[in-house]
Amino acid sequence: MGEAGGMELIYSLVGYPDETEWIEFKTGNNDPERIGRDISALANAAAYLKRGRAYKVWGVEDGTHRLVGTSFDPYHAKGKGNQDLLIWLRTHLSVRASYEFESVVHDGMTFVVLTVEAASGQPICFDRAAYIREGSSTTKLVAGSAKEAKLWERLQSGDFESKVAERDVTLEELEERIDIDAYFRLLEMRRPSHIENAVRFLAEQDIVRLQDNGRFSITNLGALLVGRSLASFAGLRKRAIRVISYCGRDVLDKASDNTFDEGYALSLPAAEQHILTLLPQSERLDGAFRRLEPVYPARAVRELLCNMVIHQDLADSYSALTVSVFDGRIEFSNPGASLVPTEYMLNASPKSRNAALAGLLRQMHLCEEQGSGWDIVVASCEARHMAAPRVESEEDLGTRVTLYAGDAYSRMKKAERKDAAYWHACLMCARDDAMCNQSLRERFGLDASRKNTVAISRLIKECCDDGIIKDEDEDVGDKYRRYLPFWA
Repeated sequence: MGEAGGMELIYSLVGYPDETEWIEFKTGNNDPERIGRDISALANAAAYLKRGRAYKVWGVEDGTHRLVGTSFDPYHAKGKGNQDLLIWLRTHLSVRASYEFESVVHDGMTFVVLTVEAASGQPICFDRAAYIREGSSTTKLVAGSAKEAKLWERLQSGDFESKVAERDVTLEELEERIDIDAYFRLLEMRRPSHIENAVRFLAEQDIVRLQDNGRFSITNLGALLVGRSLASFAGLRKRAIRVISYCGRDVLDKASDNTFDEGYALSLPAAEQHILTLLPQSERLDGAFRRLEPVYPARAVRELLCNMVIHQDLADSYSALTVSVFDGRIEFSNPGASLVPTEYMLNASPKSRNAALAGLLRQMHLCEEQGSGWDIVVASCEARHMAAPRVESEEDLGTRVTLYAGDAYSRMKKAERKDAAYWHACLMCARDDAMCNQSLRERFGLDASRKNTVAISRLIKECCDDGIIKDEDEDVGDKYRRYLPFWA
């Protein structure tokens, strides 16, 4: 890893506000049994959270995240019976356990990074017992618990897209189960006149597979993309897009409930059009003409609908894709927590749970280029001077993004103004620029009056005090100050 790479990783990990289920910090503690239990817990927690790796770092205070160094040396430490620690751990951990210790020396201090690969196939055990992380604590994985059942489900889920949705389908039945014409039309390809040649193209993209008995299997990817009815595939009944509208601001009075049951290449445009018809309209002047348009940016609605589909946890057989339209807000909910911390979503490296599905939807021009989605949503809201989108992500509850109607700065709550300022700073940073008083005023649609300038200066100071943005250069005068998000 080297000093540069090791410290880059450590700085990245200490940037999280607290210890998580996949990160642990220690200054000392070389108890071999504790280390063995932690390796088991971290491997299983990484698999449970659908992360590739988990980490334990010695040399960092777990409360303050201050770098203090450590005297722990895994290469000379001993296990029970005075056996070398590394050999002792191998004899007490599952043979499938994969982990690595690395020492990093920086500024005269030594740090030790333990990288633990996520469990695969079955839980990792220490002394024949499986452990898991609960918050920042290591505990035994309780047999028969809901958490153990969920862990096993995820350990055995593998690549959901490549699994088979239906077997033993005849050539004639294929066209009844998937829309082959739509597949070629959306990819702007001419369909071969003979079904056998068309199926060859489908097999190349793993939409279908030829079985040894001469019949075909339809993959989950094929059914999710161009299936004629997702409900007709046993494992995909919860994967349809559901759009619910309510009469008020809560769920007490439902106005409509529509399910779009076709594969996403077919259902995404239909669901988007339906959502736009449910949204209230506002009048906009276009030269001499007055035009009606939805109160929410259509591009943001489209992008959040697509993100909901391509970032969902397909292995979750309990939760559904849901769009909920309320008076004053619209919510997009999908199973599965965000793969990146929510505060880094605008500038993070793109990640997708369902790469094959996302790739084909992009080829069909149904979603934007990878990594641009959140930028588009934030920029669309800024162009309308709306409140920033709100994103909530928890492992058990999934991910929910909320758009709010209205564009008046004076009606925004203080928390909404701070959120808008933070995302504006992120957006400016993504453009290789920085936020200033003028750019934030323009983001809110405010003029350059002294009253507005002072109000925005006060908002910027509060955001700096909260630690969500920072000065680009602390030495410049107040008039020329520019600001970056806290992580930049």
